[in-house]
Amino acid sequence: ENQKDLGYGLLLKKYTDKVTDASEDQIKAATKDTIPNVTALFFSFRAMVASGFLMLLLFILATYAVAKRNAENKPWLLKFALFALPLPWIAAQTGWYVAEGGRQPWTIGEVLPTHLSASSLSTGDVWGSIIALAAFYTVLMYLMIKFSRLGPSSLHTGKYHFEKLEAEQQKQVEGAQS
Repeated sequence: ENQKDLGYGLLLKKYTDKVTDASEDQIKAATKDTIPNVTALFFSFRAMVASGFLMLLLFILATYAVAKRNAENKPWLLKFALFALPLPWIAAQTGWYVAEGGRQPWTIGEVLPTHLSASSLSTGDVWGSIIALAAFYTVLMYLMIKFSRLGPSSLHTGKYHFEKLEAEQQKQVEGAQS
């Protein structure tokens, strides 16, 4: 009969070991725990959606520029693409926060409160994984910026006008030496 309210009773475990003897103040505190941080969720959601729309805009503009074969003549588009590199990460992180923060206080909806399913990891373990991920993404960002600055001509495909000029000049030099 009371099974549907079991999760709500477990919310009180954060404030008292004996749920049946909970005071009115403890019940009110447990009730407040069911309300997520609305302001943080509000702005996180908007940051996630804005990041998604900026990536979509970049995709549309870049597709149009490539179709018109003048992407290299648009430095503002190339700068936009460079500054948009962190947008997928921002969208993923804010989306994660919205998903996880928005469903508080439940790990399993209305059955298992989050404080009863908390991880047993130490603070050092959490900081270690955060630092490792930050270092990994920093290296990736460094590599993306480094190779973006080199440009596609660093591949030496011979498709660019100045590479063709250099090849012709090299042939002329070799012809003059012969």
